[in-house]
Amino acid sequence: MNDNAGADMTDLDTSSDWPALPGDDTLHEAYEIELETQNGDTVRFGELVAGKGDSITTIVIFVRHFFCIYDQDYVRNLAGKMHQNLLDTVPPDARPAQVLIIGCGDHSMIIPYMEETTDEFPIYSDPSGKIYDKLQMNRTTAFTDPPPYAEHSLRSSFTKCMKQIWKRGLTGLKGGSWDQQGGEWIFVDGKLRYAHRMEAANDHLTADRLMDILKTDYDRKGGEVPVVVPEDAEDAAPQVQASAQVEFEEEHGVQVQDAQNEVENP
Repeated sequence: MNDNAGADMTDLDTSSDWPALPGDDTLHEAYEIELETQNGDTVRFGELVAGKGDSITTIVIFVRHFFCIYDQDYVRNLAGKMHQNLLDTVPPDARPAQVLIIGCGDHSMIIPYMEETTDEFPIYSDPSGKIYDKLQMNRTTAFTDPPPYAEHSLRSSFTKCMKQIWKRGLTGLKGGSWDQQGGEWIFVDGKLRYAHRMEAANDHLTADRLMDILKTDYDRKGGEVPVVVPEDAEDAAPQVQASAQVEFEEEHGVQVQDAQNEVENP
């Protein structure tokens, strides 16, 4: 089992309908993708999630286009709940923790986005969408009901979105692709530990859910569900693994991806 691949972690939240989680090569390619700061400077994705030293948790929130009102509501809600005092309550071996926001629009939209949401978290952008594509995040234009973190109805969200675009003039055309969905990715010690890809515009994980995941009682260094398999019962390993997986999911409310399947079927 390769410790550097996201696909080898048993605490990843995935769906059978989604592409396989990135393996070593794909993840390392993602680390080399350059993002833009609010000033237009570039920084590699890997520097943000894997270059911070030991024992740090980085929660990366990939948002939709910068004018998505649902996502603006989400970021404000997140800032109100996941402040530093709360992040300091994560397990000691996962501290310190930080939250980063990554959007798919032009870097010139970052400051206006902060004005609409918060400056609590660092915000970066990838107008090329390469990081979204590399991490296989979804694309859909389907409209959805307001999510639980929404402060606006669907109609008022659309109206507010149009007003913001009009207010920004030509730069309003640089908010990012409207069909691009985001997600939440958690890295610990530079290794991918948890991933959630949005299926629709109302599908971000809530702040409470993220904190539950961060506080989940499992071995963060190994990241695996404890499974004891007798040395003379190798053929029984899949059944034992499945049983342990069910127990872990029921106890912690976390979907567990069988690491062995991920390694054998990348």
